[in-house]
Amino acid sequence: MPAYTSAAQSTEAFGDIPEIIPIYLIHRPSNDIPYATLEEELIGNFVKYSVKDGKEINLMRRDSEAGQKCCAFQHWVYQKTDGNLLVTDMQGVGMKLTDVGIATCKKGYKGFKGNCGTSFIDQFKALHQCNVYCEMLGLKSLQPKAKKPASAPKPKPQSSTPPKKKTFGPGGKEQNQERKIQIK
Repeated sequence: MPAYTSAAQSTEAFGDIPEIIPIYLIHRPSNDIPYATLEEELIGNFVKYSVKDGKEINLMRRDSEAGQKCCAFQHWVYQKTDGNLLVTDMQGVGMKLTDVGIATCKKGYKGFKGNCGTSFIDQFKALHQCNVYCEMLGLKSLQPKAKKPASAPKPKPQSSTPPKKKTFGPGGKEQNQERKIQIK
């Protein structure tokens, strides 16, 4: 997350930056289960900002500052990896996140295979709506640009010379005579 932190810090208005807290693997040789994980205790309202399958888009994600910043972080990772990797299962208390998941494209990303379904990447691309934090980070919209409607053919320009009127004179001969138009 250091590269993301650096990008977010370069924009003064960004404010607090989400942090994925570390999980420590500890060895307990005298225990029946010799290995365990340990992480910082998070005190406060625990919120899931996204889930592993990508189907949940909840109000806390859209309407809270932490939720919008998590969404911008997902977009940033997606863009920096050319759509090959996405941080998922984002949850925690405020700006402190824990136990995140990783989704990768089918072939993986730089030798890494994620622990979440690849469909989440496609769903994220289809459902993501940029927010103010995406804009601050200069991220490109994932939505296709709307095509301009086909314009109607332009009317033919009118000639500046008045049209000629055919008249027949004495003896049935055709004569060309200009029609004069007066504009008042």
